[in-house]
Amino acid sequence: MSLYPPARRALRRAREIGVAVAPAPRYCAAMPKPVPLAWCNLAHDRVRFALFAAGVGFAVVLMGVQYGIMNAMLDSNTVVIERLDCDLVLVNPNRASLLMRGGVSQRRAEQARAAPGVKAAVPVYLEYQAAGLRHTARDSRDRTQTRRIRVVGVDPESGILKLPDVRAEAWARLRTPGTALYDRRSRPHPDRPGETVFGKLEPGARTELAGRDITLVAGFDLGFDFGTDGTLVVSDRTFEKWVREPLYPLNPLAEADLIALRVAPGSAREVQADLRERLGTADVLVLTRDELVSREKRFWWTNTPIGFAFGAGVVLGFVVGMVICYQILASDVADHLPEYATLKAVGYTNRYLSWVVLQEALILAAAGFVPGILFTLGTYAALGALTGLPMVLTPARFALVLALTFVMCAASGLLAVRKVKKVDPADVF
Repeated sequence: MSLYPPARRALRRAREIGVAVAPAPRYCAAMPKPVPLAWCNLAHDRVRFALFAAGVGFAVVLMGVQYGIMNAMLDSNTVVIERLDCDLVLVNPNRASLLMRGGVSQRRAEQARAAPGVKAAVPVYLEYQAAGLRHTARDSRDRTQTRRIRVVGVDPESGILKLPDVRAEAWARLRTPGTALYDRRSRPHPDRPGETVFGKLEPGARTELAGRDITLVAGFDLGFDFGTDGTLVVSDRTFEKWVREPLYPLNPLAEADLIALRVAPGSAREVQADLRERLGTADVLVLTRDELVSREKRFWWTNTPIGFAFGAGVVLGFVVGMVICYQILASDVADHLPEYATLKAVGYTNRYLSWVVLQEALILAAAGFVPGILFTLGTYAALGALTGLPMVLTPARFALVLALTFVMCAASGLLAVRKVKKVDPADVF
């Protein structure tokens, strides 16, 4: 344990009052720098230190997994929006979520195309409620199964939907009515590995969409959400005849669910403000793609148990981590009370000793975070493969888990500091 600060103060005081002080021996100048006291307290017993780090790592895993599942559930409801290759989106203000009904008039699309800076306005059609996909199995018992599926209708030549796995020839085949692209990450069948709840989806498979024959052309990776078990992408012509015409026979495509706008580079905000003035806000909202994503997530966060359930899980992980870290630090302080009393007796202040305990807390945070976040990433990969949910640890989410870990340990350190401040050398000795 280094006694350098009191020694320096004593030397300075001696010189102030005129007391002659012998020069330090030459070998003192070559002495190595003192090892931080906080590190020595933790690392002198490596097995114990590893157990301490494992306790903090457990809290990191608990927070990270709960936070990841919550974000995966929210992200699963916005994957279609995030795949749109556009800058702005027109949406009906009464449509709080894509799962609900409410469209934008095609007249608004024409007005948007005429606005300065708008390069393209592409209608996007969505159906969550009325479209059902029949099971692809040849067995008549399975063929009777029909499950709800999300259907996305777009112009195959517009390129408005970013599906990297789909080649140009597949998009060209999609122009033929009665063809569809299928989601390989549709909800998996619980009893049949390798199959989805819709059966075996593969190129060339024939089944029925909304009671009419459909042929699968190619696959892509997207994932299911709360409302549906998978996704089909069809042309706007197929969407009109297979999905909308039975419901709206007079004018099936009078309204689009979304109008995706491409604008000149760097002019999104200016065009957005101009369109809001031109179109008003009575029957249409002009949002950036990121704003629409945030709006959709906010709906699921505030109107479903997702936010409360998994947010409470993150808080619980934080509290558990605080308790674990506090027990570790309090135990360490209790084990070293004679040493802390000695330091107090020779002149070390409560401030210095409190900083030692806080350093221990920060060292524990770093030592526990690394294995904890690695285990969390492994859990993300396993859950993503098992459930199909988009388990992704973005840099912002990584930073939040890191900040929570250090705040958790620092708060525990501040609680444990009270024992150090109360220690009295006279009582200990």
